[in-house]
Amino acid sequence: MKKLSLLSLLFVFFFLAGCASTKVDLEAEKYFSEENYSACASVIQKSINKKNPPIDKALDVAILNHYSKNYLQSSKDFNQTDRQIEDAYTKSISKTTGAVSLNENISDYTGNVYEYLLLNAFNSLNYYNMGEFDEALVEIRIIENKQKEYISKYGALALQDLDVDTEALADSAKTMNVNMREVYRHTPRKPTEADVYKDSAFAHYLAALMYIQDKSGTPELHVREYEAINRGVKCASLRDDLKIPSGMGRLDFVSLAGKIIRRKEGTVYFPSFAANGTPIFLTSVTIGGITIPAFRLKYVYPYVEADENGNIIKPSDSISSIKVTLSDGSTVRLNLIEWFDEAVQKDVALKARKDFIRSIFRSTTKKAAAVTSAAVAIRATPEKFRSITEIAVTKALDAVDLAETADIRQCRYFPSFAAGGGFTLKPGIYSAKVEYFDTNENLVGTETFENLEVTAGRPTIVESICIK
Repeated sequence: MKKLSLLSLLFVFFFLAGCASTKVDLEAEKYFSEENYSACASVIQKSINKKNPPIDKALDVAILNHYSKNYLQSSKDFNQTDRQIEDAYTKSISKTTGAVSLNENISDYTGNVYEYLLLNAFNSLNYYNMGEFDEALVEIRIIENKQKEYISKYGALALQDLDVDTEALADSAKTMNVNMREVYRHTPRKPTEADVYKDSAFAHYLAALMYIQDKSGTPELHVREYEAINRGVKCASLRDDLKIPSGMGRLDFVSLAGKIIRRKEGTVYFPSFAANGTPIFLTSVTIGGITIPAFRLKYVYPYVEADENGNIIKPSDSISSIKVTLSDGSTVRLNLIEWFDEAVQKDVALKARKDFIRSIFRSTTKKAAAVTSAAVAIRATPEKFRSITEIAVTKALDAVDLAETADIRQCRYFPSFAAGGGFTLKPGIYSAKVEYFDTNENLVGTETFENLEVTAGRPTIVESICIK
């Protein structure tokens, strides 16, 4: 009965914890939809431990402060989070081959590889916008070091197979008459080298621009790396920056647009559903002559919404094109630099299979233990009180499912993509209007800039933001 009571308490705990987090999330989403990024950051900030905040929430606060142009606070947030991720990075690597018995959500979130790289790119823009150009370059160099030191190691480990105690799993499945072959049929595909996030086109793009402006570093190398990531397609804008005509300058726009896609929880039940959608339950599991109340098993994994060809599904009002118009009437359409949604999709593809296998082991063994405890509890209960015990058993078995959740943590407020482009201009002062359009060419956002100074021989970088 003690085990049964503990499982019942689990049900209450997860219910109350879920209510608290949902309230904060709903309030944050409300402010975000109103484009009140400062208030959104404040709501999240108040809900977390300031000294050691969860990394996903800390990244949310950092990028939201960037959107609200609170660059100083954003830089502090990113710097703190960078140190947290660096300390936790070995955990992130070991997690790819870690124990299958632990729910990923119980362990501290250590960040995703793309977040680890991109936070320095965003932070470089913080410093650039504050006029601290040397610090902006420091962030660029940090990215270069991370790429060399960490990313190559991560890919090899992330693709390693998971070691599962098949004997323990088989014994648990046998206890409940579970057809594991049917369960494994739903396993996500095995990831490949193509699913490993190895480099950031956005980071290379920024590095090239900043090195050109500073007349230092290796901008040509970063242009080549950027083009290599984009399958060798030449970047006309960056190449124009490399060869600015004598007496002319460049005005380069870098835009962060849209809201990054969020991973969701995929669920597989055994038994599954009838043709009419009615859930099917295991109704004849008997242990020591005791029939267990009807139950089913729940398995989970992360996924992102995509069509049958693997293309990410986005709302029709998502930003799809950006136009910049200068005060002299000249215009340019910004080109895609990096699609951050794709980084999420890759990360999910890399983890989904292992997370599902972990869930199979975890949920099956825990449910088998709960079923065994339930049989003991029912047998120990006098016949006239067994109906009450069976109700408690059902709640306890449900608590196992409630605790089985997919790890869908991530920074929720990164942009969907970055775009860039620019103009070759005579030195002087310019104004500009940046317009954002959805897939139907409806105008969904506008940002204007005044007093943009163009100097000879160097690019001036202008950051525009429209997170819808």
